[in-house]
Amino acid sequence: MSGTESKGKRLFINMAAQIVSFSVTMGISFFLTPFIVERLGREAYGFVGLANNFINYAQVLVTALNSMASRFITISIHREEYQTANEYFSSLIFANAVIAAVLTVPAVLVLVFLNSLLDVPAAIFSDVRLLWTLLFAQSLIGIVTSVYGNATYVRNRLDLSSRRTIESELLRAGILLAAFSLLPPHVYYMGVAALVCLLYRTVTNIRYTRMLLPEVQIRRSNFRWARIRELISSGVWNSLTHIGSILSNQLDLLITNVLVGADAMGSVSIAKNLPAMILSVFAMLASVFMPQLNISYAKGDFEDIRAQLLFAIKLLGAVACIPVACTIAFGDVFFALWVPTEDAALLRALAIAGMLEFPLALALEPLWNVFTVTNKIKQSSLVLLANAFLSLGLVFVLLHFARTDLEKVFIVVGVSAVVNTVRCATFLPIYGAKCMNMKKTTFYGPVLKNLLTLAVVTAFAFGVRRMVGPHTWVQFILVCGVTGVAALGVNYFVLLKKTERKMLWDKLLRRGA
Repeated sequence: MSGTESKGKRLFINMAAQIVSFSVTMGISFFLTPFIVERLGREAYGFVGLANNFINYAQVLVTALNSMASRFITISIHREEYQTANEYFSSLIFANAVIAAVLTVPAVLVLVFLNSLLDVPAAIFSDVRLLWTLLFAQSLIGIVTSVYGNATYVRNRLDLSSRRTIESELLRAGILLAAFSLLPPHVYYMGVAALVCLLYRTVTNIRYTRMLLPEVQIRRSNFRWARIRELISSGVWNSLTHIGSILSNQLDLLITNVLVGADAMGSVSIAKNLPAMILSVFAMLASVFMPQLNISYAKGDFEDIRAQLLFAIKLLGAVACIPVACTIAFGDVFFALWVPTEDAALLRALAIAGMLEFPLALALEPLWNVFTVTNKIKQSSLVLLANAFLSLGLVFVLLHFARTDLEKVFIVVGVSAVVNTVRCATFLPIYGAKCMNMKKTTFYGPVLKNLLTLAVVTAFAFGVRRMVGPHTWVQFILVCGVTGVAALGVNYFVLLKKTERKMLWDKLLRRGA
């Protein structure tokens, strides 16, 4: 098998495994969310998302140290610099233990003063605090053991990590279904399930590390301050990126809770599930290319990096319009079927407001990989941080003029999406091209074609809705399927050149033969 064929086969296996894993995860969440909301109510459910946001706030310290670890370890292993890889591994696990110990202090303070910090209904206060205790414990343990999650990435065996994720999600679903079916409803069951699943993933990751990286031995003698400084000097920019993400995207639940109330926060939490799932799909697809990009970078094969990048953008662009068009045309149908006790029209409007940048951002998701692979994170981090402060400032200014709670909610959800749209239209395609020594306008062609396709497919979707008027899950799946097929047909002619269409057919015919 040639190197190209081997890489292509590995890419296909990894992508298929990631898609299956993601489908299982989203499928479980899809069925569990209305099940849990029905038993807990949207107020209690909203505190699950808010707890995870607080955990993300604490991840700023972790990101500085760990975000570039997989890149440096991958390059060391594939250059056969095994002692260097051992130093990275050993240094990371000891440093992460220190970080976890430091983060325990603010975690305890938040738990002690939870009722003073947030609007928590008295009836569920004890339940919510126990939930947060379990989720914080899960996060701290995850920090200490996170280094073991690099093994499947380093060896480009994402199929193994996907299998682990599937098993973990099935375990989580089993725990939650049993708990909510057999016991009185409590939101802290979510924390129990999260902690158990983390312990399972940790044990599995340790086994994968021993299997895939027998060269790695975690020893105290391998600890090097120089490796910590090296990782932080690169990863600190990712910390700034993380701060920017928190300020622009992850404060909405907290702001809504404090300025509007727990009930409105619950609605925002439910509505954001759909954009979050869509973005997760494209982030997952983009991540499949990362291991091979790092391997090619380690070998100095920049032509291969450019080819992979362009292919990834075209692949994601071909399907990017489908979820956006379906949300715009059928979003209220989805929410009415998914959470029938909630206001479906409001949830669709909030979901659309939260995904305004998607027509540009989804197809360009692979460009974020470029900054990590080339270790050119500083510029993107500074832009994201400035973007975040601009978003947050606009939110508070506009909230001053809001007259109703509904206006406040849409300001909180929509402003960051508008600012992110500007960033995706300017900085991301230009700086991504610059990092790869390409023309600044390289990625604007696919982006403009995606916008054209989205307009056509959205109009088509509304036409389908007028003819079918979906009111059941079967009808909803049917109209989304028809829209998806139409979108792929349009993109076949819009995104692919004549030579690329011929190449695609040649490959399909050869495979069929």
